[in-house]
Amino acid sequence: MAKLEFNRDPNRKKSFKKVEETHISEPQKTFSTTENIEESPKSYNTTPNPKMGRPKKNKTYSTIRIQRHTVQRINALQNTLNFDTQDDLIINMLDRLEIMLDSEQKIMFDMYMKTYTAKEKRQKS
Repeated sequence: MAKLEFNRDPNRKKSFKKVEETHISEPQKTFSTTENIEESPKSYNTTPNPKMGRPKKNKTYSTIRIQRHTVQRINALQNTLNFDTQDDLIINMLDRLEIMLDSEQKIMFDMYMKTYTAKEKRQKS
């Protein structure tokens, strides 16, 4: 195997640039632990959300298992569309899907709803 030789041009000059010192910048404002709370502007909402907390007494709830990624999507949509609760968002989305069903799917949906409501009534009594 042939050995490679690199011939450097002797007329080529080496250029050395002088590197200037970098000065450390100072922040315009720093955090102070001694600063009074009343002096700092309030950027958070202190009023509690009346919709949060325990559910109302006349509602029954059950749990469904969904993936964490799906929960994050639901929360993002809830905040984007300004729904108060996840329940309100899901009800709205299910209503829209129900409108889009064709006639055969609508018949099947009604049959399933009748079955599930009858089953729930039997379990309560």
